[in-house]
Amino acid sequence: MKKNIIGLVILAILGAVAYYVIQQRGQGTMKPALHNFAVEDTTSVTKIFLADKYGRKVLLERKSAIEWQVNGQFKARKDLVDVLMRTIARVEMKAPVAQSAHNTIVKLMAGKSVKVEIYAGDERVKTYFVGDATNDNMGTYMLLEGSSEPFICHMPGFVGYLTPRFVADPLVWRDTEVFANRLPQIAELEIDYNEYPEKSFRIKRSKKGVFELMSLLPAPKSVGVFDTVGVMRYLLGYDNIRFETVQAYDTHRVDSIVNSRWYYKIKLTEPNGKVRTVTTYRIPSDPDEVDFNGQPMDWDPDQMHAVINGNTKEIVLAQFHSFDRLTVDYTRFVGAPKK
Repeated sequence: MKKNIIGLVILAILGAVAYYVIQQRGQGTMKPALHNFAVEDTTSVTKIFLADKYGRKVLLERKSAIEWQVNGQFKARKDLVDVLMRTIARVEMKAPVAQSAHNTIVKLMAGKSVKVEIYAGDERVKTYFVGDATNDNMGTYMLLEGSSEPFICHMPGFVGYLTPRFVADPLVWRDTEVFANRLPQIAELEIDYNEYPEKSFRIKRSKKGVFELMSLLPAPKSVGVFDTVGVMRYLLGYDNIRFETVQAYDTHRVDSIVNSRWYYKIKLTEPNGKVRTVTTYRIPSDPDEVDFNGQPMDWDPDQMHAVINGNTKEIVLAQFHSFDRLTVDYTRFVGAPKK
C-alpha cells in the first residue's frame, strides 16, 4: 500500500514538473525584449508613424492633450486616436508562433504588414510590424524591429484582432468635422438655395448678442419681426455637423462634380472673422431607383457630394440626415414663436 502511495506521489510530481516545463517552453526561455510591444505611458507619446506596403503613410502628431493632427494638415479623429493609444498601452504577447509556421508568417509579414514607429518627443521608443489576423481572428501577428521572431499578440479584454487599428490610410484618420460651433462662436450664418432662391437667408448676431434675420432675394432685406428663440435653437444645430468620408481623388470625376449645378451653399462666419463654407451637389440616383410610390427618382435620397472651404481638390460624401436640420426655410422663423 505504501509503495502505491509513494508511486502516485512521484507520478504527480513528475506530471506537475512536465506541465510547468510545457507552459514555460517558448516563453520563459525567451527574452522579454523580443515580445515587449506595449508603451504603457501613452501620455509621453508625441508622434506615431504608420506605413504600409502600398506606399501609404500616416504621421499622427500630438498638438495638445486632446488634439492630434494627420500628416501636418488635418485634424485627426479623436475616437480613433483614443482607440490606438489604448491599444499601444495594452497590447501584449498571447503566444509565440509555432516553429512549423515561423517561416510562413515571416514571409507573409514581409509582403503585407504595417510598420509602426512610436515617439516620445524626438526619441523613437518602439518600432514594430503589425501583420494579419490569426486563422481564428482572435490574435494578430506582430514582429519587433530587429527581431526575427514573430508573435501572436492581443489586447486583454478585447475580442478580435488589432490590425484595423493600425491602418496607414490618411483618409481614415481624417476628422469628419464640418461645423462644431457653439452659439457664441457664430457671428453670421448664410444659406443660399440654388433651386429655391426665395428661401435663402442670412442671420447676423451683433457683439451685444442681438440677432437680425434677412431674406436674400431679390436683395438682402431685414425680415423685421421674427422668432428670436427659434433662430437661437436653429443655430445650436451647428455644434456637431460631420461628413461621412473623403472620397478617393479622381480628376475627371471631381471636375464633373464641381462643374455641375450646386444644390445649396452654407457660409458660417465666426466672431474672429474665420469663415467656413460648404457647397453641396446632388448625386444622380441609380436608373432603377424608385420612391415609395414606385416613381423613378432623379436624385439619391440619402447622400450628396460636398466641397468644404472651396477645396475642389477633394470631394466628401455627406448624409442628408446630418444636414437636413440646417436647410430650413427662413419663413419658419417669421411671425409668432412656434410652440
